[in-house]
Amino acid sequence: MRPLQFLPALAVLVAACGPAIRPLGLLVPVHAAQAELPEPPSESPPPEAPLALTDEEYLTERGLMVPVEGVSPEKVPDTYWQARDGGARTHQALDILAKRGTPVLSVDSGTVLRLSRSTLGGITIYTTDPARRFVFYYAHLDRYAEGLREGKAIAQGEVIGYVGSTGNAPKNTPHLHFQVMRFVDERTWWNGPPLDPRPFLARLGTRGGTLPSAAAVPNQ
Repeated sequence: MRPLQFLPALAVLVAACGPAIRPLGLLVPVHAAQAELPEPPSESPPPEAPLALTDEEYLTERGLMVPVEGVSPEKVPDTYWQARDGGARTHQALDILAKRGTPVLSVDSGTVLRLSRSTLGGITIYTTDPARRFVFYYAHLDRYAEGLREGKAIAQGEVIGYVGSTGNAPKNTPHLHFQVMRFVDERTWWNGPPLDPRPFLARLGTRGGTLPSAAAVPNQ
């Protein structure tokens, strides 16, 4: 399919897709009561190991797959910085256009965190990578894949849903709204800072990728 065929549809999406996350509130410092410092140990403990890889290095090593079957990395449109709400915000996500019912694939091996439905995102899926370092958000789905459930281990390239136009997506423009967020807090894992995933999409969307690797956590 030629990229130019998607240009009119992409223009329609500029006024549609809502944000997947809410802005973080101001952080208020907590002043704890001063306590007496303990005596230093007789021998200095070994320093804590720093993260072996930066976020960018980690995602590059993971080799993320385009989450729509049949779409190659170079065909993913750059919609991350597009203006929304009359310029009040930026999209901070990718809109990947495809025919309704096209399989949506897991971008990486990992675990299903949550299946939900909302006014903005419609039928949605949240997943995470094996190290629980990032959250992957898939929205506007037509339906879930059979047998998908929260807590399920998934493989890269596994079918987890199907492209649709639920939520606030234009009904005649089925597409996948895909977003990547940093997993910062167990209590608000869905609200981490987003980043542009396009530089890290390295594999053609192909059904049936690698085996689940939830137990095989790479260097972090």
